[in-house]
Amino acid sequence: MEPAGPRNKIFGLDLMRATAGVMVMLSHTSQLVEQHWPRFPNVPRVDWVGLFFVLSGFLIGGILLDGMAAKGSSLLRFVDFMQRRWLRTLPNYFLFLLLNITLVYFSLAPGMLSHATVAYAVFLQNFHLPLDLFFWESWSLAVEEWFYLLFPLIVFGLVGLFAARGTRAYLAACAIFILMPVAARFHVAPHVVDDGSWSLWVHKLVITRLDAPGMGMLAAWAAHRWRERWRTVRWPAFFMGFAGLLLLGGLHFADAPTFMTNGYESLYVLAIALLLPLLSNWRSTGLLDKPMRGLSLITYALYLVHLPMLHLFGALVPDPSPWSCALRYALFVAATIALAGLVFRFWERPFMRLRDPFGRWLASRSWLH
Repeated sequence: MEPAGPRNKIFGLDLMRATAGVMVMLSHTSQLVEQHWPRFPNVPRVDWVGLFFVLSGFLIGGILLDGMAAKGSSLLRFVDFMQRRWLRTLPNYFLFLLLNITLVYFSLAPGMLSHATVAYAVFLQNFHLPLDLFFWESWSLAVEEWFYLLFPLIVFGLVGLFAARGTRAYLAACAIFILMPVAARFHVAPHVVDDGSWSLWVHKLVITRLDAPGMGMLAAWAAHRWRERWRTVRWPAFFMGFAGLLLLGGLHFADAPTFMTNGYESLYVLAIALLLPLLSNWRSTGLLDKPMRGLSLITYALYLVHLPMLHLFGALVPDPSPWSCALRYALFVAATIALAGLVFRFWERPFMRLRDPFGRWLASRSWLH
């Protein structure tokens, strides 16, 4: 997740990001302890990646809303926005894409390579068709990258080409992002016949999931437009959102096929967005601020690290003794978090530090003005 100025130093948002990252890791590695604890982690079913999407939209929305008043042409602001996103996300992505290709090539991880592998290099592995070869966690990164590109392109395009007001352009982009996936779900509905096909065609396609960051963008506008009311409604909104997550999290495709195909994802991301008024106003807890901040900063690396760790070292965890198995799993989790921290410090952060110098260089280019 992209650090986003003051919004990213709010404990509630760091908690949201860190919890989602840790729970994704625990959910994807729970089979290592299922011999003794088959229901681990025993929590209600939650779309933790959906939390990432909505939060990403909320944070990026704050950046764009603040950037509306910035100096410079629409082209300059768009190019600067993209270089900041790409220096944050692409180095990690391509590092782990190459790692996953290597693991599959040497049969150290499941999956297959083919001529279609090149689609992963341009985030087309799940744009409108599911390409389920390997590096399965990358589906969500494709959703984020297309969001990073298309949303500001629409906003700054409307401002620069049609002289639209910044707020109107922003809301128009929100409407496109929230409504387009609804139409896309109706389009792919013939392919959806069970939980597996629902996951591939509805839950993991770019064109059917862009409403999640879009809902976060709309929430950012609401927080910006009605600052005091945003704070006033925080508790009712949180309980409504939490109740919605519990209700929707218990549904499966067989329970309501039409609703699960066409409407489920829209209502689910709305429920997540209702958590934001409370979490975005939870600014500090004191002692927990720094540890939570540190964990939240490495969640992107953690998301990419945990499955290669599972493929390479997961076989060392299961053990006939419950206590030994628990200890090995705790060590596995600690090593995964530590490795994510190293990736962040020595690979991810150096590229992030290039953003401001490169932004100043762009501002000095006359062809962008």
